[in-house]
Amino acid sequence: MKKQNQNKAVLLIGSSGKLGGMIARELIKKGVNLRLLLRPGSRKKLAEDIIEASEITENEANAFNNVYSVISAVQGGPETIINDQLRWLQAAKEAGVKRFIPSDYSFNFFNLEEGANINSDWRRSFALQAEDRKGNVEIVHILNGAFLDKDVLFGFLGAFNLEKGEAYLWGNGNEKMEVTTYADTAAYIAEAALDDDSLPDKLFFAGDSLNFHELVKSSEAGLGSAITIRKMGTLEDLNTEISQRMQTHPKNIFAWLPLMYWRAMLNGKGRLEAPMNERYPNVNPIGVTDYLRQTVITE
Repeated sequence: MKKQNQNKAVLLIGSSGKLGGMIARELIKKGVNLRLLLRPGSRKKLAEDIIEASEITENEANAFNNVYSVISAVQGGPETIINDQLRWLQAAKEAGVKRFIPSDYSFNFFNLEEGANINSDWRRSFALQAEDRKGNVEIVHILNGAFLDKDVLFGFLGAFNLEKGEAYLWGNGNEKMEVTTYADTAAYIAEAALDDDSLPDKLFFAGDSLNFHELVKSSEAGLGSAITIRKMGTLEDLNTEISQRMQTHPKNIFAWLPLMYWRAMLNGKGRLEAPMNERYPNVNPIGVTDYLRQTVITE
């Protein structure tokens, strides 16, 4: 596999972030010619092992030449998610790049209504405009559900408070939802970037698929302790809560954005289509119980 990949150059944009760094290491393990496009000043954020194994450039004009796949792992507002990614897609098209993987890595936001989640709105806007501009470039949206990590599922979302041993439920909690670790998502991204075959426009991967009640039970098994479910209200109550928070704190997105994500998981609208894990059998994703046993308890 490594010899085969030595002839492939992959351009990674956003390598200084948590997920981006993991993607870089996965690609390095596979022996690719890894090129990193960095913003000025971002080099100091990279780990030494990534710097040593990569070609680094801050020059967009030449970054896309002779590249097999482009992976975006950037975060930001619409100027980044829409405008910058469209510019990079154009550069990829002009350079004859085979595949462009945009920075999606979330639940299935294609099923959400406009306004249900502002971050999802930006990503759908990019996807819609990209279809008209891609030319021969293969655009592949990789969707993995919520990140199964302390800072997301057990942090940012506000779905759990592990210190208190609590989980927070709106609605009945019967809809299935998918979760995948950063590390497993990075592994799937690297596999897709190097795939020789044509790919569908969406790839779905999941470390675990379970409803709220199953999620709590799996978390209890991983932690070895009980979790108390706090019933917060109906899904309509959740809609009202989000609206009130937006009115009260319009400029503080962290007051209401996490609930937008949690809502799309609890109401089932963010659910992935059938996961395609079997496409890349080299990746063996872990689920909630194993993640908590391996990570939270030991730290």
